[in-house]
Amino acid sequence: MTSERQRLEALAERLRGVDPMMPSPAAKIRGWNLVSAAVQQSATVHSRRHSVKRLILAAVAAAVLLVAGAVAASADSLPDSALYPLKGVVEQARAAFAFTPADRLTYRLDLARTRLTEAEAMIARHRVDLAGEALNAMNDQLNAAAALVESEKGSDPALATDLENRLVQAIATHDRQLAGLQGQVTNPVAQNAISQARNRAAQTAQAAKAAGTSGNPNPNGKGQGSGPASPHPTPKP
Repeated sequence: MTSERQRLEALAERLRGVDPMMPSPAAKIRGWNLVSAAVQQSATVHSRRHSVKRLILAAVAAAVLLVAGAVAASADSLPDSALYPLKGVVEQARAAFAFTPADRLTYRLDLARTRLTEAEAMIARHRVDLAGEALNAMNDQLNAAAALVESEKGSDPALATDLENRLVQAIATHDRQLAGLQGQVTNPVAQNAISQARNRAAQTAQAAKAAGTSGNPNPNGKGQGSGPASPHPTPKP
């Protein structure tokens, strides 16, 4: 142990006498280049990860903006537009926010009014086929509204009466609008489609009034009470 210690002390003494060695300029440059390359590589990897994240966020933001723009544009789209199917999807989604019977009736009447507006636009564009589909969809919404009114008669008669009045008023407004449109068109097919739509709407109003008066239609299927007859007979084929 003593000899080993003496050997180490002697080695240390010799090292004190050795002049310190300074690295050459070329060695310094090589060392600095190695350190710089390591730092740059680390920064590149870090930056690449952030670039990928930024790219993903930008793509998501662009997709959100694109969908939002398409949804906004579809609100005014017509049956002959490529965005029209998206409009239907948005309308179906709106139904989830109609919580009360009054809200659901408003939802149905809004859709009926929208379909009527679309029918007018399609007639103006001479797309009678699409106009007929829009009028049929309008009547379907009015019938759905009438079914909603009927479902409330047993649980809340006062509310059902209020909903029924709103439905009948809406149908009367639609009929006046259809009557004006019918007087403007000359296409026999369009006139027939309008006439059928008016007849169906009048029957819906008559059935709603009859159910409100008697509670149930009579066995013959005709409403009882003060409901008016259809003001315009269905054209014969």
